[in-house]
Amino acid sequence: MVLGRKLSDEVKKLMSESRKGINHNFYGKKHTTEALNSMKDAALNRSKLSKPGVKVEITDLETNIITTYESIRKAAKAINSDIKSLSRREKSQIEKGVNTPYRGKYMIVFKRS
Repeated sequence: MVLGRKLSDEVKKLMSESRKGINHNFYGKKHTTEALNSMKDAALNRSKLSKPGVKVEITDLETNIITTYESIRKAAKAINSDIKSLSRREKSQIEKGVNTPYRGKYMIVFKRS
């Protein structure tokens, strides 16, 4: 690829085709066992930089039991709901400033830190 040039889609396709199959630099080669083990170790030791989940506190209005979940995903699974439904509910709570019972049974509080 040439720096500073805009290549047309046709040229990009030709360049791609010219590097396929027998013309590919790794064609017919395999990684050694040592290399595979090295890549495996590197992947296993890689630190995960994911964001922490949003804590969700759900109160069952019938039993008055309060349960705290580590993420919206886990909370949704626990009450047999969808992640999108709870996310939209959080957005609605923020915009309207009102928290109404979910499905007439659960009070949901989202705790973002």
